[in-house]
Amino acid sequence: MTRSGQAGARASILGKLGICLLSLWASNACSGSDQADDTTSVGNTASGNGPNAPIGNTPTGSNASVTSPVPSDPSKPASPTTQHEPAVTSSGIGDPGSSSAMPGATDPTGPTPDETGTAGAGGTSNSPNTPGDGEPSAPSGSPENTGGAPASAGGAGPGPETPAPVSVTDSVTHTQSTFTFNHFPIEVNSDFVWNGASTPGTQPTSTSFDTEVLENAYLKVTLVPSYGGRVLSILHKPTNRELLYQNPLGTPYLMGEDIFYYNYLVIMGGIFPSFPEPEHGKYWNQPYKFEVVSETPEAVTVRMSRQDDLDLAAGVPEKYDVGRTDVLVAVDVTLRAGRSNLELTTTLTNTRSEAVPAFEYWTVTTLAPGSTPGDTKIPLNTRIMAHMDQVHLLESSWSWFGDAEERVSDEIFKWHNLARFENWVDQGTGFANPSYSANWSGLLNDDAHMGVLCVSDNVETPGLKLWTFGKQSLDVDINDSTQWLRPTIEMWHGVTPEFWKRGSMTANEARHWSDNFFAILGLEDVTAASEYGAMQLTSTASGTDKTLTINATLTVPDQTVSAVLRVNGSVVSQQDIVVSAKETTTLDATVAGADAPAGAVFEAEFLQGDKSLLKGQLTL
Repeated sequence: MTRSGQAGARASILGKLGICLLSLWASNACSGSDQADDTTSVGNTASGNGPNAPIGNTPTGSNASVTSPVPSDPSKPASPTTQHEPAVTSSGIGDPGSSSAMPGATDPTGPTPDETGTAGAGGTSNSPNTPGDGEPSAPSGSPENTGGAPASAGGAGPGPETPAPVSVTDSVTHTQSTFTFNHFPIEVNSDFVWNGASTPGTQPTSTSFDTEVLENAYLKVTLVPSYGGRVLSILHKPTNRELLYQNPLGTPYLMGEDIFYYNYLVIMGGIFPSFPEPEHGKYWNQPYKFEVVSETPEAVTVRMSRQDDLDLAAGVPEKYDVGRTDVLVAVDVTLRAGRSNLELTTTLTNTRSEAVPAFEYWTVTTLAPGSTPGDTKIPLNTRIMAHMDQVHLLESSWSWFGDAEERVSDEIFKWHNLARFENWVDQGTGFANPSYSANWSGLLNDDAHMGVLCVSDNVETPGLKLWTFGKQSLDVDINDSTQWLRPTIEMWHGVTPEFWKRGSMTANEARHWSDNFFAILGLEDVTAASEYGAMQLTSTASGTDKTLTINATLTVPDQTVSAVLRVNGSVVSQQDIVVSAKETTTLDATVAGADAPAGAVFEAEFLQGDKSLLKGQLTL
């Protein structure tokens, strides 16, 4: 990133937002109105404008944009490994009129069929932790939103294996729906490279995508396989709050500035892969194959996969020189009954019998925790949760970084002030330096007292990239097609520490790792995290005594766990508690100050039976 830097930064942004509009291309013939019915695709004048149809301008001459054919769409289910009749049915699209989003924007979380008479997608809760009248009701045949009380934690280790059945009152369903994406026109050639004007058109249009919806009593997850293989939405049902960002009106940006692979980007939002290049890569706007790996009431695992089978396209910026690698990316998405975490297991496979000398892989997460469904955005009072001491800030592209943090050397700075979004006076990119080793990172919305955490295997993914559009993104008029800043923060997790530091794969090599995403409720910091939740430990003096406190969010809501508090290995408190689905789980113990002196180790652990779910410690 150079002026490509500043633009690069922006490109970076765009990349993150980059939507499959490439495959879709917005055409002026896309629709006769600015809005589309949420189950009807409005696309090109050509026939076949159903969900996932390409978007583009009608060709009008030798240099005109054409509706480039989308590669045969592998997003459709192909011989699922296992197929079961869902126990419950739910839809995935809400009523755009019930939200405060841009006109025509469709809420991907949507109401379930039983939700007639509720506020639907636009329903809001009375407070971040207290659902209001708009809170979705539970699917028929499943518990209320507070969830049932499963008899066990449920769930198995990472990977596509079907988990052993568990006895729970909750169940998981898998249904299909559609998502309508509103955007300004996209003009690309048959290789998906931008060939339109340097400024976008001003008349919005829309494109409809098929979605896959996984749901239990605690989460409603919406996937868009046909547009970048993305997880578009994670709705936390007990609080009726969204964890991810969805762009209500996309616009192409940084066209022709040699920042992104296709020389432009459009932001849709959600979680998706960037490969085999950085900056959103080659497949952010391409279809992925979709298949069901296993489907039972106890757990559903589905797979979105894509092979790097596209040759280097003409017109791509020179820095994108990896070319075709034939690496196969498979992302298995698992939702389990009785659990409030979403598990993503990524597998990279070198399908060649020779090494791949250069490639990159990043998981892009576009976050807005604590948002109202249909109106996703971060507030000024947002914090980046990253356990690191140093950060590489691209000061050569954004000079304001020089005054933002204390310099260590060159472009390496201490990490402190920029943990708060209010201190991002402009857009910019940073990387954990020299790499990221903590197993968790995330974003905290201090206004809503709610955040989203990603628990990762950072042996496989040592890269952490941060991108924000700056606090000015909170005041952008998105109806202006030239304004592409958006109120979200992107946190990228990569197999290499930074962009352009290429990795490699040996012949026939396969590598995999798991990421778990979940809401954190009422925590101000994180002491320790696992797929079963996160905790914050604190100690306060009370006369001659000390009060030791655990605040936690656990991903086994409405289940009984044992909480153990220890000081220097000796148990000072142990009790069974029922995990709250919508509030902080809090415990404390008061001990004599002499029994917890300075330098003593305060340890807390949550268990189910003999299984340790989460353990953390704090030096007093």
